[in-house]
Amino acid sequence: MSLIYFRTVLRITLQGLVLLAAAGCASGPVAKIESTGDLPQELSKDLQQRYEVRDAGIAQLTSISSSSPAELKPDTSSKPTIAKKLKNKKKKGKNLPLGADEVVSTPAEALAATFPSRRPAKDPIWVGEKHIFDITYFGVQGGEFTLEVLPFKVIDGRKVYHIRGTAVSSQLFSVFYRLNDTVETFLDHDSLFSHRFHIVLDESKQTRDSLELYDQVKKQTFYWNRWNHYKNGFAEIKEFAPIAPLSHDTLSALFFLRSRPLDEGAVFTIPIVSEGKSWEAVVTVVRREMLDTPIGKVPTVVVKPEMKFQGILKKQGDSFIWLTDDDRRLVVRLEAKVKIGTVIGVLKKVEAGTPPEM
Repeated sequence: MSLIYFRTVLRITLQGLVLLAAAGCASGPVAKIESTGDLPQELSKDLQQRYEVRDAGIAQLTSISSSSPAELKPDTSSKPTIAKKLKNKKKKGKNLPLGADEVVSTPAEALAATFPSRRPAKDPIWVGEKHIFDITYFGVQGGEFTLEVLPFKVIDGRKVYHIRGTAVSSQLFSVFYRLNDTVETFLDHDSLFSHRFHIVLDESKQTRDSLELYDQVKKQTFYWNRWNHYKNGFAEIKEFAPIAPLSHDTLSALFFLRSRPLDEGAVFTIPIVSEGKSWEAVVTVVRREMLDTPIGKVPTVVVKPEMKFQGILKKQGDSFIWLTDDDRRLVVRLEAKVKIGTVIGVLKKVEAGTPPEM
C-alpha cells in the first residue's frame, strides 16, 4: 500500500502497517540497497555540484545556475542484491533538449523575479524542533514517527531547511512487519520550495532508496529509484520529468503549509512531485477546535488535504492534520483512513527548537 501525497507524512509508516493488516506475518529479510550517498554518474558534473548538500557554515551562498542534465547511460554497476535470481528492470530516461555541458548563469535580480520571497512575517520552522508521534492502528501502537529540523544546509548556493523524518515499528508490530524508514527534504529558506528529496525504506518485505532532485529553474525533476521487493526482485528507474513552478515533495509540503495563513473555509493548492509525477494537493481549512496535547490544551486548526492527478480528484480515504492555531503551526495530530480502519498519529513529545534571529 502506498499513499502518494503529503497528507501522509505518515506514509512511510502506513506502508508497513497496512501490509500487516492485509498480509499477516512477513517473509524472510530483503537485502538492503547499497548506497554511498553519491549522485549517479550519469548526471553532469555541474548538476552533481549543484545538488551536493553542504554545511551552511562552510558553503558560499550564490545565485542559482541552470544546467541541462546529461543523457542517461545504462548503469551496469547496479546488481540484484537478494539471493534468488532477479530481474533488473529499467525504465528509459527522458532525454531533454539541451546538451549536458551547457551552463546558463542566472543573475541575482532575475533569480529574485523567478523565485520571490514567500517567507511569513514570523518563521514557524525552528532549527532543533522535533515532533515525536505515537502511531496507532486499531488502537494498537504500531510504531513511532519523528520529525526534526536539523541545522541549515546549502544547496545550489541557497540556504535550505534540512528536515528529516524517521518511522520505526514497535516491538509488537515488528514481529509481523518490521520497518525502519527515513525521509529527508531540503526546503528553500527564502522561497519555500523543495530542492531535494530522499527516502530510504528498510522493511520486512522491501528495501528502497529513492532520490528526487528538483530543478526549479528549468522546471524539471530527476528521479532515481532503486527497489528490492521480496516478490518482484530488484528494479531501478532513472528519468527526468517536467514539474510545475515552486513544486514540493510530499514532506516539504507539510512544512510549507505551516507557513501559510489558514483562514477558516479557505481552499488552496500546492504543487507536489512524487516519484517523477506531478500532483496537486488541494488543502481545505475545515474547522478550529481545542485539543489536549503535550503542551496543554491548545486551540488548533484542522485541515483536510486531497490529491488531484491530471485534474482528477483521487479518493483514497479522508485525511486530516491538526496544527496549533498560532505562529508556530506545530503538528499535533494526524489521521488517515485506509482500506481497513484508520491510522492515527498523536503527538507525544515536542521540542520547540531555537528561535530564529530576527
